[in-house]
Amino acid sequence: FMLENLGKPVVFTGSQIPFCEPYNDARRNLIMALIFASRDTINEVSVFFHDRLLRACRTTKVNTHRLLAFDSPNFYPLAKIGITIDENEHLILPPPRGALRVHSQMDTRLLTLRLVPGFDDGMIKALIQSGYESKSLRTLVLQLYGTGNVPSVKDDFLQILSDAREKGILVVASTQCFTGSVMMGHYATG
Repeated sequence: FMLENLGKPVVFTGSQIPFCEPYNDARRNLIMALIFASRDTINEVSVFFHDRLLRACRTTKVNTHRLLAFDSPNFYPLAKIGITIDENEHLILPPPRGALRVHSQMDTRLLTLRLVPGFDDGMIKALIQSGYESKSLRTLVLQLYGTGNVPSVKDDFLQILSDAREKGILVVASTQCFTGSVMMGHYATG
């Protein structure tokens, strides 16, 4: 999102085992990242790790002790390596339609809250009010249960969210699950 109309590959990589160790994943990850960076087929920001090239904005770390440490839930890898490099051509972005534009100004007035059973409505209300008064909150991202459900018996909480929207704060619902999607009101929660 920061590199609009990107016409060249930008590839991030790393390793689980340091390069200085006799057995490591750093060497292969670096070589493959350089190979993908030198190709002209996948012109976007990506992450190469283990045996796959992932769209960077969809990538998350999923394991701290395995070589397959990164994944992109709900989105197939852009490419996988084995004996050959297999690109998922149907996922590759079209060529840029204009000059490269670098967006360096980011709006950081965002708060992400992961809801847990028994959360305190008053704490969330105080966070929203404080953010509103100090103009430091523009967006509230809620990581909700299952398919994106809020407790249906917490009328006060629903009113807090409605009040936040009336104050101009964008409220976004997401799920805590790695795969699947948000389906508001799919089932009632307590």
